[in-house]
Amino acid sequence: MSINTHINQLFRIDPENKPAMGAMRAPLAALALLCITAALAPHQAAAQACGASLTLTANQWTMVGIPCVPPAGKKTIGDVFGPSLGTEDYGVTWIAWKRVYDDNQCVVSSGPSDCYTKLTLASAADTGDAFWIYTTEQKTWQAGSTTGSTPGPNFEFPAKLSPDGSSRYYMFANPYSGTVDWSDLTFPTLWFGFASVNLTTAQAINYTFVSKNVHYWNGNTYYTRDLNSPEATFTAKHAAWLEMLQPTPTNWWRSPVTIRVPQP
Repeated sequence: MSINTHINQLFRIDPENKPAMGAMRAPLAALALLCITAALAPHQAAAQACGASLTLTANQWTMVGIPCVPPAGKKTIGDVFGPSLGTEDYGVTWIAWKRVYDDNQCVVSSGPSDCYTKLTLASAADTGDAFWIYTTEQKTWQAGSTTGSTPGPNFEFPAKLSPDGSSRYYMFANPYSGTVDWSDLTFPTLWFGFASVNLTTAQAINYTFVSKNVHYWNGNTYYTRDLNSPEATFTAKHAAWLEMLQPTPTNWWRSPVTIRVPQP
């Protein structure tokens, strides 16, 4: 299955007859998912820490990522997106879904390789979380009004390597307000189960921890970039797909692996 056809199977929205949000068809999974800025001065306001706003195009799915750190007690979909998109409009003009990796959370029974769940306003939303958001109206999301601080200099995401040669796709968010270069990532892991090793992006590709391609969604289709290329950048408030692979030699490395994103 190509990366460009995945979204059509995943969300099944008729471009000629887009339904109202209340009747919008849910983004059900395909049978298999595809084969901040520099340190801020202390006097700067928290809203500035999260960078520019993000425009969500009407009648379109957008891959969104949360930058910065929501304050304690303000870490839900309603807290983070509600002030900009309107809590009273949730399920009417906008909705959020999330990729999950636990079969028990799936909205379909086809397994964790293609597992999504529809969120509520009370669902958790924290630094580095990635979501699909659909809006029937053009909306502008500004995370600054609900964030308290920037994350640390090396934000980490947990992931698992493929045990059998099949792909594992992970949806990652940029946790910072500045643009990240994918080539600057590191992959902390275990060598022979006991020695800690921090692989560079190039090394992770060489040992087949991760595919060389990162996949982006432009609102209508997927496109890819080579992780090591200068064009492979990770912009603020966005999310992307990384494909985790089976490492070689298989008896050298142990899962899980961490994906460490440096502060830009």
